[in-house]
Amino acid sequence: MLARSLSCSPSSRRHPRTKGLGPGDDRTSHDRTVCKSHGMDLADVLSLPGVVEICSLRSPIGFMALHGGSQDRGTHEIASRAAEQSGASYYAIVQPSGVRAHLTSRRHNPDHSQRLRDFLAHAQIAISVHGFGRDSFDLTVDATRGIVVEPYGPAVRGRQTGPLRGIILGGRNSQLLDAARGLFHDRFQGFHVADERIRLGFDPDNPVNLPVSHGVQIELPPGLRGIGDFGERLVPSEDGVVPEVIAALIELSNLARALCNEDLQVPPGHES
Repeated sequence: MLARSLSCSPSSRRHPRTKGLGPGDDRTSHDRTVCKSHGMDLADVLSLPGVVEICSLRSPIGFMALHGGSQDRGTHEIASRAAEQSGASYYAIVQPSGVRAHLTSRRHNPDHSQRLRDFLAHAQIAISVHGFGRDSFDLTVDATRGIVVEPYGPAVRGRQTGPLRGIILGGRNSQLLDAARGLFHDRFQGFHVADERIRLGFDPDNPVNLPVSHGVQIELPPGLRGIGDFGERLVPSEDGVVPEVIAALIELSNLARALCNEDLQVPPGHES
């Protein structure tokens, strides 16, 4: 049963108002179920209450947001806007507030979703937008404040001393990946493209690599997703740097379209 595959935190219970969510956010944290993906597959995720699957087929370039909604906050809003404004196709899984199930990209088996199969059959190149940082969960008991719930975990972890500033790029379309590295290099003040030794998005089973010409995966830190430098905003904002991120993704989709057009050109001597 699905219930056996879910590992949910005690935050599904109602808690008193806390101030541990970040500056400017004094909302009550309640009825929040943080779910781990142990033993889950795509069919399980899609069956969770409130989860919405989106598939819009337009051009052969396709944007994706596999962890949209409450998981990788801001990615659905950014990827969907880029798709709409560029005329690209779009596939997303959007989780509602109160549900978070992180299913690793490579475990998104198309056999479990007709919409995903339709998208992958239609798209020639995919651009998958993800987020990293501030995606855990933390519950502590403070001597003066009592129970303190941080739905997305501590703002700073391990050796981290400030906000995350790297943009992690991956994917098996090497031409578009090189173009993305150039496009995002010094594009946003204070942010940088992460070292190429950080390899995410290269697994052949990752949906970004399943279209005929594969694709590129982009992992954005909190400060580029409209949720604050430390992920302190529970609800993404579309102001600040977010329009610049969308503009960069549209440029990337145009580069991908040019690659598609090159692939469709008939070699000399092979005209019908």
